[in-house]
Amino acid sequence: MWQSIHTRLTQRTFRRRNHLGVLACLSAAVFAGVLIGRLTDAAPPAEQLYLNDSVPPAAATAVPTPKKQQFAAPIPRETTPSQPHGRATAKPLPSPSSEISGFFPQDHPTQILGDPVVRLEPEFARRVVVLTNSARVKKGCRPLRVDTRLTRSARAHSKEMATEGKLDHVSPDGSSPWERMERAGYRQGAAENIGSGYTTPDEAVSGWLTNRSHRGNILNCDIVAIGVGVANGPTGLWWTQDFGYR
Repeated sequence: MWQSIHTRLTQRTFRRRNHLGVLACLSAAVFAGVLIGRLTDAAPPAEQLYLNDSVPPAAATAVPTPKKQQFAAPIPRETTPSQPHGRATAKPLPSPSSEISGFFPQDHPTQILGDPVVRLEPEFARRVVVLTNSARVKKGCRPLRVDTRLTRSARAHSKEMATEGKLDHVSPDGSSPWERMERAGYRQGAAENIGSGYTTPDEAVSGWLTNRSHRGNILNCDIVAIGVGVANGPTGLWWTQDFGYR
């Protein structure tokens, strides 16, 4: 088959162009592969993304051995030695020289024992002690020491008599003078004088001294202690002297 020069040139040109196109495609492919490889090598690893609120799992690490808890050394505390339990007792206040030992200024003269009202008269009781000791000194006996236990016993009995309105050595509960003294804590009771109808201490002591048995108690030199109680009730004053041997 016959071909012209133009046809041949055209075919050659076409072939040449095809070759160039193939080379261009190959070059582009190679270039793209190299470029993709470099981009792939240079790209950093993608970070993990968590869409919930939970904490990501922690990497497995060695768990440290728990250390033994150390406590601070105890701080020494100052302590006060405990006092033995017992009943608190009031310390007697010193009496002025013009007052009689055993009678205290804080003694309140008024005490209510139901109905009627009964009042203690401590000043009258002090005066009775003075007059009693004066009579003893004249007789040659020592002055009596005022004992708070005997005073407590005498006051209790004067209040009983003022409340009952009855002059008696026996208490409403049947107690004798010696039992009342022992109940007040005094175990060496000696004697008791009681009285009613007297309006002053001088009258009371004078009345006792005119009675043989009462006078014998006041002027007994073996007696060393005394307690006096005077109570003022609806029917007047009630007087008690309690005596002791120690």
